[in-house]
Amino acid sequence: MIYEKNNLKIISDFEIKEIKKDEHNIDLIIPMQQRCVNLYLENLPSYIKSRVQFPSVKSVLIRFCDIEHNNICTVHFLGDSGINSTIANFEMDFSKIFIEALDKEFFVDIKVRKEGNNWNKLNLVK
Repeated sequence: MIYEKNNLKIISDFEIKEIKKDEHNIDLIIPMQQRCVNLYLENLPSYIKSRVQFPSVKSVLIRFCDIEHNNICTVHFLGDSGINSTIANFEMDFSKIFIEALDKEFFVDIKVRKEGNNWNKLNLVK
């Protein structure tokens, strides 16, 4: 599935649902089924070798604003239903990146990549 709105770009092996939308904010939920999630970020400091791992994630919630030129979102890793079950979260500028959520046999890989790294090729499969 490909989700693209207001510069936010996601390629996902999982369904992406808009669960809340008010005047300016959109919440996306991506179910992970209580699986281990490996988060890969490009250009990590050299002392972090590969990934950040979250052992049991029910879903990922991405909250972003649909106001033009606001390219900040918050990514929440949820242990249960609702934002109050957040295991970890972070803000990011999504203007020049895309997110991949890849379903592996026993875990999920979430990769945050610079837009030029295969986005144009992947975007052609819409």
